[in-house]
Amino acid sequence: MLERKKYINQIKDVLETNKSIFLVWARQVWKTSLMKYILENFKNKSFYINFDEIATLWVIEFNNLNEFINYINWYFGIDINDFDTLLFDEVVRIKNFNVILKWLIDKFINKKFISTASWNYEIISEIIDWLAWRIVKIDVYPLDFREFLYFKWKNINLDYISENIFKLIEVDLFEFLTYWSYPEVVLEKNYDKKKIILKSIIDSVFEKDLRNFIKEDKIIEIKKLILYLSKNIWSLFSYEWLSNEIWLRLNDVKKFIFLLEKSHIIFTLKPFHTDKSIESSKKQKIYFNNFWIINYFSWNLELKNTFDWKDVENTIFLNLKYNLIFSDELFFYQKLNWSEIDFILKRSWKLIPIEAKSNNRDVIPKIFRIFLV
Repeated sequence: MLERKKYINQIKDVLETNKSIFLVWARQVWKTSLMKYILENFKNKSFYINFDEIATLWVIEFNNLNEFINYINWYFGIDINDFDTLLFDEVVRIKNFNVILKWLIDKFINKKFISTASWNYEIISEIIDWLAWRIVKIDVYPLDFREFLYFKWKNINLDYISENIFKLIEVDLFEFLTYWSYPEVVLEKNYDKKKIILKSIIDSVFEKDLRNFIKEDKIIEIKKLILYLSKNIWSLFSYEWLSNEIWLRLNDVKKFIFLLEKSHIIFTLKPFHTDKSIESSKKQKIYFNNFWIINYFSWNLELKNTFDWKDVENTIFLNLKYNLIFSDELFFYQKLNWSEIDFILKRSWKLIPIEAKSNNRDVIPKIFRIFLV
C-alpha cells in the first residue's frame, strides 16, 4: 500500500510524547488509508470509531463522560479500557466533543487519542481552543510534488536527478499543475476520469461545505471572487481593495475569503513584521490550494504544456505549506519600496528567506543581504 510517510512520521513523533492528536483533513487525502496504517502498524492496542457511521444526518450530544463511554461500549461491543489508543473519526458529529475529549484525556492519562474532522471550522476551532495544551493539530493536505512523484513512480530516486529523470519530472509537473494532487486522481491514468473525480470534489465543497454557511444567492458571488483571485495569484490584496475591484460588499468579501481558506480552496499569506515604520504590513497574498479549481472556473481543462510565473510561485508556496511541521510558520516580506522576499520560513528560532525563480539565475537578491544582517 502506498503510504503518506511524512504524516505517519509526524503522528509517531507526537505519540511518543504525552500529547494526543487532532488531524484536520482536506478532502480526498487518503484519510482512510492513513487511519488503517495507524491501526495496523503502531505497536499498541488500538480501536477505530467513525462517527459518520453512527450519525450520518444528525449530531449526537452526550451529557457526561460515562454516557459517552457506555454508548460506545454498547454500540461497538467493546470496552474502552481494553485499548491503548482510540481513533475518533469525524468528531463533528458529536456536539460537545471538545468537552468529552478533555474528560477522556483527564480520566485516561495513559491512553492516546487521535481525533479527526474533515471540515467544520467552528467545531474544529472550538476543540483546538479548548485543548490547546493537550493536543497537537496536524493539517493533512493533498500530495506535495515529491509525494506526487512517489505515487506515480513508486521507486523513483529523487536524491539524484539525471537529465532523463528531469525530463520525466517536467512532464509530470504539467499534470501536477493541471489536475492537482489528490491521491485518487494521481493514480487514475485516464484523463477524462481524472476530470470526473475532480469535479465531484469541487461540487462537494460547494454543495456541502459552503452551503452550510452562505445562502444560495451568494454562491454566484463567491465563484466570481474565485475567478478574480485566480487571475491575480500572489498579488497583494486588502479586503477593501477587493470589495471595490469586484463590486462585492466588504463584509461578504471578508466572509468569502475566510470560508475559502477554511475549505482548503485558498491560503492567505501574511507579511513578516520587523520594523513596521518601513515595511508593508496591511496587505496579504492569496495562493490557491487547488489548480484544478482555477482551470475549472476558467474553462481551461486540458493538460498544460507550459507554465507561467504564477504557476511556479504558487507551486513553491504549496510545497512549503504542505511541509510545515508543528510550530513552523510561513510569511512573505516586503518593504514599502516594493523590494520583496517571496517567502520567509520561520522554523524554531531560525528565519529562512526563500526566493522563487523560474530560470537558472543564481544571483542572490540584494534584499536577502539586508534581511540577514
